[in-house]
Amino acid sequence: MRIREDDRALEALPLRLMIVAIVAAMSIVPATEALNTVRDREFLIRAELQLEEIISSAQRLSMQGPGSVDHIDLDFSSAGRMRLQNLNIGDSIGGAYECSVVLELASGAQIVRTASSPPATITSQGDRSLEICSEICTIRMVGGVIDGRQCIIAEVI
Repeated sequence: MRIREDDRALEALPLRLMIVAIVAAMSIVPATEALNTVRDREFLIRAELQLEEIISSAQRLSMQGPGSVDHIDLDFSSAGRMRLQNLNIGDSIGGAYECSVVLELASGAQIVRTASSPPATITSQGDRSLEICSEICTIRMVGGVIDGRQCIIAEVI
Protein backbone atom coordinates (compact mmCIF):
# COMPACT_ATOMS: atom_id res chain seq x y z
CA MET A 1 0.00 0.00 0.00
CA ARG A 2 2.81 2.40 0.81
CA ILE A 3 4.53 2.01 -2.57
CA ARG A 4 1.36 2.94 -4.45
CA GLU A 5 1.03 6.30 -2.61
CA ASP A 6 4.65 7.18 -3.36
CA ASP A 7 4.13 6.42 -7.06
CA ARG A 8 1.21 8.84 -7.21
CA ALA A 9 3.23 11.55 -5.54
CA LEU A 10 6.06 11.02 -7.99
CA GLU A 11 3.65 11.20 -10.94
CA ALA A 12 2.17 14.51 -9.67
CA LEU A 13 5.59 16.17 -9.22
CA PRO A 14 6.09 17.28 -12.87
CA LEU A 15 2.62 18.84 -12.94
CA ARG A 16 3.30 20.74 -9.72
CA LEU A 17 6.67 21.95 -11.02
CA MET A 18 5.04 23.11 -14.26
CA ILE A 19 2.39 25.08 -12.33
CA VAL A 20 5.09 26.75 -10.21
CA ALA A 21 7.07 27.66 -13.35
CA ILE A 22 3.99 29.15 -15.06
CA VAL A 23 3.05 31.25 -12.01
CA ALA A 24 6.65 32.48 -11.69
CA ALA A 25 6.79 33.39 -15.39
CA MET A 26 3.50 35.30 -15.16
CA SER A 27 4.76 37.38 -12.24
CA ILE A 28 7.97 38.55 -13.97
CA VAL A 29 6.27 41.12 -16.23
CA PRO A 30 4.31 42.88 -13.45
CA ALA A 31 7.40 42.88 -11.22
CA THR A 32 9.50 44.42 -14.00
CA GLU A 33 6.86 47.09 -14.65
CA ALA A 34 6.68 47.90 -10.94
CA LEU A 35 10.47 48.23 -10.77
CA ASN A 36 10.52 50.55 -13.80
CA THR A 37 7.76 52.66 -12.26
CA VAL A 38 9.76 53.02 -9.06
CA ARG A 39 12.89 53.95 -11.04
CA ASP A 40 10.96 56.54 -13.09
CA ARG A 41 9.46 58.05 -9.94
CA GLU A 42 12.93 58.25 -8.35
CA PHE A 43 14.30 59.94 -11.50
CA LEU A 44 11.50 62.53 -11.51
CA ILE A 45 11.99 63.34 -7.83
CA ARG A 46 15.76 63.74 -8.33
CA ALA A 47 15.24 65.83 -11.49
CA GLU A 48 12.78 68.19 -9.80
CA LEU A 49 15.12 68.66 -6.83
CA GLN A 50 17.99 69.52 -9.16
CA LEU A 51 15.87 72.00 -11.13
CA GLU A 52 14.85 73.65 -7.85
CA GLU A 53 18.53 73.78 -6.85
CA ILE A 54 19.42 75.60 -10.08
CA ILE A 55 16.57 78.09 -9.62
CA SER A 56 17.31 78.76 -5.94
CA SER A 57 21.00 79.23 -6.73
CA ALA A 58 20.13 81.72 -9.49
CA GLN A 59 17.86 83.64 -7.12
CA ARG A 60 20.50 83.68 -4.39
CA LEU A 61 23.20 84.86 -6.83
CA SER A 62 20.86 87.53 -8.16
CA MET A 63 20.39 88.90 -4.64
CA GLN A 64 24.14 88.77 -3.93
CA GLY A 65 24.94 90.74 -7.07
CA PRO A 66 27.68 90.68 -9.72
CA GLY A 67 30.74 88.60 -8.92
CA SER A 68 28.96 85.97 -6.84
CA VAL A 69 29.63 82.36 -7.92
CA ASP A 70 28.05 78.95 -7.35
CA HIS A 71 28.84 75.45 -8.64
CA ILE A 72 26.16 72.79 -9.00
CA ASP A 73 26.76 69.11 -9.73
CA LEU A 74 23.97 67.65 -11.86
CA ASP A 75 23.14 63.97 -12.30
CA PHE A 76 20.17 63.14 -14.53
CA SER A 77 21.16 59.50 -15.08
CA SER A 78 18.29 57.03 -15.06
CA ALA A 79 17.94 53.28 -14.73
CA GLY A 80 14.26 53.43 -15.75
CA ARG A 81 12.41 54.33 -18.93
CA MET A 82 12.55 58.10 -18.46
CA ARG A 83 15.67 59.69 -19.92
CA LEU A 84 17.06 63.19 -20.29
CA GLN A 85 16.84 64.59 -23.80
CA ASN A 86 18.32 67.96 -22.92
CA LEU A 87 18.36 70.62 -20.24
CA ASN A 88 17.95 74.28 -21.18
CA ILE A 89 19.03 76.77 -18.55
CA GLY A 90 17.85 80.33 -19.12
CA ASP A 91 17.49 82.08 -22.46
CA SER A 92 18.71 85.19 -24.24
CA ILE A 93 18.05 88.37 -22.27
CA GLY A 94 14.42 89.27 -22.91
CA GLY A 95 13.66 85.73 -24.13
CA ALA A 96 10.62 83.77 -23.04
CA TYR A 97 12.61 81.45 -20.77
CA GLU A 98 15.13 83.97 -19.39
CA CYS A 99 14.13 83.10 -15.80
CA SER A 100 13.47 79.40 -16.38
CA VAL A 101 15.04 75.97 -16.50
CA VAL A 102 13.47 73.48 -18.91
CA LEU A 103 14.14 69.76 -18.66
CA GLU A 104 13.10 67.90 -21.81
CA LEU A 105 12.62 64.15 -21.52
CA ALA A 106 13.19 61.63 -24.31
CA SER A 107 9.42 61.03 -24.33
CA GLY A 108 8.83 64.67 -25.32
CA ALA A 109 7.51 65.75 -21.91
CA GLN A 110 8.93 68.85 -20.25
CA ILE A 111 9.46 69.97 -16.68
CA VAL A 112 9.75 73.76 -16.30
CA ARG A 113 10.82 75.68 -13.20
CA THR A 114 10.88 79.49 -13.11
CA ALA A 115 12.64 81.95 -10.84
CA SER A 116 9.79 84.35 -10.27
CA SER A 117 10.10 85.66 -6.72
CA PRO A 118 12.68 87.14 -6.88
CA PRO A 119 13.15 86.96 -10.64
CA ALA A 120 16.60 85.91 -11.81
CA THR A 121 17.58 86.31 -15.45
CA ILE A 122 19.76 83.38 -16.52
CA THR A 123 21.75 83.26 -19.74
CA SER A 124 25.02 81.86 -21.10
CA GLN A 125 28.17 83.56 -22.37
CA GLY A 126 26.68 83.93 -25.85
CA ASP A 127 23.46 85.52 -24.52
CA ARG A 128 21.41 82.42 -25.24
CA SER A 129 20.09 79.37 -23.44
CA LEU A 130 22.68 77.00 -22.01
CA GLU A 131 21.80 73.64 -23.56
CA ILE A 132 23.08 70.52 -21.80
CA CYS A 133 22.69 67.05 -23.30
CA SER A 134 24.96 65.20 -20.88
CA GLU A 135 23.33 63.31 -18.00
CA ILE A 136 26.13 64.14 -15.57
CA CYS A 137 27.92 67.49 -15.45
CA THR A 138 28.84 70.44 -13.27
CA ILE A 139 27.64 73.95 -14.02
CA ARG A 140 29.05 77.22 -12.78
CA MET A 141 26.71 80.15 -12.29
CA VAL A 142 28.15 83.65 -11.95
CA GLY A 143 26.38 86.89 -11.17
CA GLY A 144 27.16 89.42 -13.89
CA VAL A 145 25.96 92.32 -15.99
CA ILE A 146 25.14 92.14 -19.71
CA ASP A 147 24.02 95.28 -21.57
CA GLY A 148 23.58 97.08 -18.25
CA ARG A 149 21.21 94.42 -16.93
CA GLN A 150 22.03 92.18 -13.97
CA CYS A 151 21.88 88.49 -14.86
CA ILE A 152 23.25 85.07 -13.99
CA ILE A 153 25.68 83.62 -16.51
CA ALA A 154 25.66 79.81 -16.60
CA GLU A 155 28.28 77.56 -18.14
CA VAL A 156 29.29 73.90 -18.07
CA ILE A 157 32.67 73.26 -16.51
